[in-house]
Amino acid sequence: MINISTNVPEKPLLIGKVGKSYGILGWINIFSFTEKQEKIFNYLPWFFLKEKKWTSIQITNWKKHKNNFIIHVKGISDRSIISQFTNSDIIISKSSLPLLKKDNYYWNDLINYKVFNVNQRYLGTVIDLIRTKNNDILVLKNKLKTSEKSILIPFIEKIIIKNVNTNNKFMLVQWNEII
Repeated sequence: MINISTNVPEKPLLIGKVGKSYGILGWINIFSFTEKQEKIFNYLPWFFLKEKKWTSIQITNWKKHKNNFIIHVKGISDRSIISQFTNSDIIISKSSLPLLKKDNYYWNDLINYKVFNVNQRYLGTVIDLIRTKNNDILVLKNKLKTSEKSILIPFIEKIIIKNVNTNNKFMLVQWNEII
């Protein structure tokens, strides 16, 4: 039987999404949000979150399937039971992530960092990072109250991103504000 827990992960971190059931024996599709998709299985235990209900699960088996994965959850061998988890978020405790060396960071840690250009002008606050084929993009909430547009800055270390200060939660960028 699955463990429906009242416990929630410490510092919840979204790492994937549950898709539709697969076959009749209780397998289900999952979609990994990790940089290298297969690394999702390195971060255990998992919690499924759906409609504000947390379920702690244990994976008994997993397989690569097309461009994603299918998993089998301990105690479930019926399609109708596993299908209840379709559209759940896959959450882990942030403490499941490996510790980083000094001055290294995870992308989700950069959210809410203040961003300044090399002329010490405040540009805005990091609200997202977007992965693209050529380079990643830093998304800032514009500091100007008159504009709803976000500022997009290529995340190219040493060329545009000059400094990421993890102690004081700010970034220094080679970027001119365009109004």
